[in-house]
Amino acid sequence: MDSDSAGRPYGTIAGLMDGKRSLFSGIAGRNLALNRQFELSGPINGQGLSPVKDMRYGIVDIARAGCGVIAVYNALLLLGNPHRFPDVVAWGDQTAAAAFGLLGTLPWKAKHLFQRLGYTVTTVTDEALFDRYAQDADVCLFTFWNQKGSIRQGMHTVCLQYRSGAIDVYNLSNSHARVSRKSTLREWTASGIGPVVLYCIHK
Repeated sequence: MDSDSAGRPYGTIAGLMDGKRSLFSGIAGRNLALNRQFELSGPINGQGLSPVKDMRYGIVDIARAGCGVIAVYNALLLLGNPHRFPDVVAWGDQTAAAAFGLLGTLPWKAKHLFQRLGYTVTTVTDEALFDRYAQDADVCLFTFWNQKGSIRQGMHTVCLQYRSGAIDVYNLSNSHARVSRKSTLREWTASGIGPVVLYCIHK
C-alpha cells in the first residue's frame, strides 16, 4: 500500500501496514489490484452506487458490507488526513474484516486504527451522552442496528460530524448519494435504529 504522507501531522495506514503480512494478505492483494482500477475522490456516499458498488471487500462487494471501511475513509478525509480508498479497504481486509467481509468490519478495529494513527478516541455507549460527546469531537464513527431489536436488518456504520448546529451523516445508506442531515443523535436513535457504539475522534 502506498499513500502520500507529505505534510500530515498524523500517521498513515501505509506506515502501519508496511511489511505486515497476515492470513488474509492474499485477499487484500487481489482486492487492492482490482480496487485501484476505479477512479474515486472526495467523500463516499451511497455504497450501492457506482463506482463504489463494484469494488471488493473481503469476498464480497463493497455494496454489501463496506460501510465500516467507508466510514474510516470518510473520517480520515474530514480529519485532513486523506487516504486512497483502496488502501483503507486493504487495511480492513488484513485486520478488521469480519468473516471475510461477509459481516462487514469489526467496529473496535476502527477505533484501534485511529488510536494507532495518533488520534484520541472516546467510546460512548450511553445514548443520553451521544450528542454532548459528538459535538465536542472532530469527527465520529457511529455503529447501529438498522432496526432496533432486529438482527435480520443488519448493522451499519457511518461517519458523522457536527456542523452548523446539526449532524452531517456520510453514507447513510446504499442509495443516499449525498451527505444527509440529522438534527440530533437523540432524535435519530428515537426514530427506530438500535445504537451500538459511538466513537468520538479528536485531533
